[in-house]
Amino acid sequence: MSSDAVLIFTFSPIQSFIAEARRAADLFTGSAILSELAKASAKAIGHSRLVYPASLNADAPNVIVAIVPDAQAQNIASNAQQAFLTRWQTIADSARCQFSGLTDQTFDAIWQRQCDRYWETYWAVATIDEKGYAEAYNRARQALDAAKRSRLFDQVEEPGIKDTLSGVREALHPVNQTTYQQVKQFWHSVATKKNLSPAKLRPEGRERLDAIGAIKRFCDIADRQFPSVSTVAALDFIQRAKHQARNQLGEYRQAVEKLLGQHAYRPSNDPDWPFDGDLLYLETLTPHRLEDSYGLKQPDPQNLIDARKHLKALYEAVNDTPSTYYAVLALDGDSMGERISACLLQPNPQQAHRQLSASLADFADEVGKIFQNIPSCLIYNGGDDVLAFLPLSQALTMAGALVQAFIDVAKNKAPTPGTASAGIAVVHHLHPLDAALRAARDAEKHAKRVDGKNALCVTVLKRSGEHETARVKWDGLPVVVELIEQLKSGGLSSRFISDAVLSLRAIPASEPAMLEDELRRQIHRHRDEAKLSSSDVNVLAQSLTTWTLSLPGQIEELRRWLGVARFIARETR
Repeated sequence: MSSDAVLIFTFSPIQSFIAEARRAADLFTGSAILSELAKASAKAIGHSRLVYPASLNADAPNVIVAIVPDAQAQNIASNAQQAFLTRWQTIADSARCQFSGLTDQTFDAIWQRQCDRYWETYWAVATIDEKGYAEAYNRARQALDAAKRSRLFDQVEEPGIKDTLSGVREALHPVNQTTYQQVKQFWHSVATKKNLSPAKLRPEGRERLDAIGAIKRFCDIADRQFPSVSTVAALDFIQRAKHQARNQLGEYRQAVEKLLGQHAYRPSNDPDWPFDGDLLYLETLTPHRLEDSYGLKQPDPQNLIDARKHLKALYEAVNDTPSTYYAVLALDGDSMGERISACLLQPNPQQAHRQLSASLADFADEVGKIFQNIPSCLIYNGGDDVLAFLPLSQALTMAGALVQAFIDVAKNKAPTPGTASAGIAVVHHLHPLDAALRAARDAEKHAKRVDGKNALCVTVLKRSGEHETARVKWDGLPVVVELIEQLKSGGLSSRFISDAVLSLRAIPASEPAMLEDELRRQIHRHRDEAKLSSSDVNVLAQSLTTWTLSLPGQIEELRRWLGVARFIARETR
C-alpha cells in the first residue's frame, strides 16, 4: 500500500517584488503576478490535494501545502516548479512583445538574465508514517526552512545605469547606449514610438525600467484598471461632486479635455469623471506639473486659466476640496504559526489544518463583500493577508469591519479562534509609494507588539511636521471614531486637542479619577452646546477615561491618539 507525503512549496522574493513600485498600478500588478504564479503552481499540484490554500478563488498565497502520493512527490514538486516558471515566462513574454522594433541582442541579454535569475523556488517533502500528519508537516516545514536558509543561488552582476523602480538592477538598453543620457534617450524613444501615456511610462526618459519593472508595467495583467493614489484620496470628493455639482464637474471635465488635448488619458470609464484624480488638485494645474505628469509642454495660457477657474467653481459648488491624504491598510492574522500548531494537536490534525485553510478562504470571501463598493482599492486578498488603499474617511471603519469579519469567521468556522492586527499609514498623495507601503507594514509590526495583539496601529506621515503614531485594541476603536466625529461635526473644537494634550502631561496614570475630571473640564470648555449636551460631556469623558486605561501606553498613548484624531478629522471634515 503506497503512502502519502506532505509537500510544502514556496517561492521568493515577495516583499521586494511588491515594494518596487512607483505608482499604485505597479503595486497592484506585482501582487496580481504573485497570485498568478502561486495559482499556476497549485494547479499543477492538483486542487484536490491542497491543504492550503483551500480555494483558488481569491488571491493565492506564496506558500502551498498539499498531500501527495509519496512515490510521486518529487515529480509533482518538479511539475509545480515548471508550471511556476512557465506562467512567469508567459507573463514576461506578454510584456516583451511591447518592445518589438526597439531591441537588439544587448537588450535581449539583459532581459533574459534578469528574468531567468530573479525567482527562487523551494519545496520539501516528508512521508506521512505511523507518527501521522502532524509530525510529517513539522519535518517538511523544518526542511523547507533549512533549504531557504542555505541561500543556494548564483550572484548576478548588474552593471551600468540602474532602473528607476528598484535602483539596483541594470536598466534595459540596446548596444552602445550605456551612458546615463543614452539610456535616458532610449526610454524617451520607447515612450514616443509606442505612443504611451504618462500612466504607463513617464515621458522624456524620466523612467528607465529593468526587465522586472517592464513586466509589471507592460504585461497583459497590467491592462487591468487600478486607481492612482491621488484618485483614492479624492474618491469622497468625486462622489460628492457627482451628487451636488454634476454641472460644474462636467464643465471642468470639458476644460480639462481642452487643456490637455491629445495628452489627456482616461484611466476610468466613468462618464462623469474619467480622468486621474490628480487633476482635481489645483497644484496639478501648473506648467511644470502638466509637463512632468502629462507630457504637455507649454500649455495654452488661456486654457490653463479657464481650467483653474472651473476647478475653483467646482470647489465652491461642492463646498469642499479633495483630501490630500489617503490610507494604506495592511492587515494580517495574529500568531498563525501557533494556530497551525494548535491544529496539529487536534485528534485529526490533517482535517483541522484543512478546516483552518477553509476558514481563511471564507474570510477572503468576506473581504470581497466588504470592498464591493470600492473594489478597485483592494490590492491583495489572500489567506490571512489584506493590503488595500482607502479614502481617509473610510480607513478606520473599514479596518474595523475587516478584523471583525476575521474574528467571526475564526470563531464560527475555524478549529481554533483567531484575531488579526493591522497597520494604517496615512500619507499624502504625492508621498513616494514605496515609503508609504513600508510605513503601513511597519505600523502593522508595531500593532503586533501589543500584548495579546488584536490591535491597530495608525501612523500619520505629515507632509510637514512630526509624524504621529498611536495604537489601540480593536474594542477601543469605536471611541476613536466617536472622537473624530465630534471634531468633524464641530461638537468639539480643535482647541480641545491642543489644550488636552498639554494638560494631560500633569496627570499621573495612577489617578483615573483625576484624568476623567480633567477630560470632562476640557470637553465642557471646548464643546458646542448645541451639539454636545452636558450629559454627553460626562459620557464622553467617562468613555475616554476607560479607554485610556486599556491603551498600551495609557495617558501617553491617549495624547498620541488625540493628535491622530485631530489630523484625520481636519483632513476629512
